[in-house]
Amino acid sequence: MTNTELTQKAKQLKQKMHTLRTKPRATIKEITLLIQCKEKGNYQQMYSTKLYNKHSGEYCEYLGLI
Repeated sequence: MTNTELTQKAKQLKQKMHTLRTKPRATIKEITLLIQCKEKGNYQQMYSTKLYNKHSGEYCEYLGLI
């Protein structure tokens, strides 16, 4: 996936999350990283993000959406 496609996908996921949560906390950068990790099957880089450590419920919802 190109960077433009990743960004578009991340924005779409964030819009979907707005329907599930009143105030999603993830950044586009974190969502993009999550998509890349999912494609690779290696989530090691996600373990140091604020999304993973502070907003784990939202993190799991994003995994479900992907």
